[in-house]
Amino acid sequence: MSKAITFGVGIFGRKGTVVVKRCINCKQEIINFGAKRLEGFSIDIPPKTFRTGTDFVLWDQEQGEVKGAAYPFWADGEDGCFWHFTLFRGFQKGQILLRIGEVFTSYLKHPWDVAFCTYRTLSNGSYSRLMTIPAKAQVASPWFAVENDKESLLQGLERLGDWFDQHREEIAESCRKQQGWVDKEQGRSHRVARLYLQEHWREADQAAILALYREVDRLAEAYEAAKKRGEIHFGQEHSFFSDWCAGKLPAPFSQWEEELTALLMSKKARVTKDPLYARSFAVGNLLYFIHDLEKDVCPDILLAKKWKS
Repeated sequence: MSKAITFGVGIFGRKGTVVVKRCINCKQEIINFGAKRLEGFSIDIPPKTFRTGTDFVLWDQEQGEVKGAAYPFWADGEDGCFWHFTLFRGFQKGQILLRIGEVFTSYLKHPWDVAFCTYRTLSNGSYSRLMTIPAKAQVASPWFAVENDKESLLQGLERLGDWFDQHREEIAESCRKQQGWVDKEQGRSHRVARLYLQEHWREADQAAILALYREVDRLAEAYEAAKKRGEIHFGQEHSFFSDWCAGKLPAPFSQWEEELTALLMSKKARVTKDPLYARSFAVGNLLYFIHDLEKDVCPDILLAKKWKS
């Protein structure tokens, strides 16, 4: 037979091989759509080294298994936080599926690479955000299904934009509620630390930042070695990596540690009265948030070689 036979989402050619239909390239159209319609929100596409982190597979009650690409968006929130959502572009049964979901609040701007200035210790991917968002605060659009061509894609994005316009305040209200819950559950230390860094971040030049990464990486290696020797038992009081780093950060971060520790114990922004816990909170927040800020300058800083020398 000379004609191809269409079967499901595949095409059987002359020799019986299956050529699976592919989703058209939607990236630029989604970027343009975000800039035009999602007012206040900016797309945060990770560098190519983190591209697999934006692939998704999820189960939807109506659609079943959906696979595709996830495009993270962020906006400045309130009191140092950031509002986030994800634009999902799925592909199923020859159709493109579009949806806005995963609305959440975090004191981290870039959720695609959460780290502690090092990959040598376990990083908390949900740092400064809720592990589970209560159902009453969850916001998501329905799936908009369109045909696998540019014209249909643009029409689907317009429908998604209309949904966003109609639910903008619902998204904002969800983010505000989540910030309140984060502050209540985690003691406001994230808010205090993020606002502190907004004021002091530019006091550190790039050479100081790279020196911090080198020292934290060295400390992480020593910390893991100490655990193997049985000198540290993870989970015990003051056994976290932030406790290990306390008092060991290079300048100017050592001064930031002192100032933030005092601030977390102050009457105005008190998180704890215990100086050891205050210092641990200060160091932990500094290392996570400094890494988050540094990704605006060098997105794949932990994969670069220059800071290791």
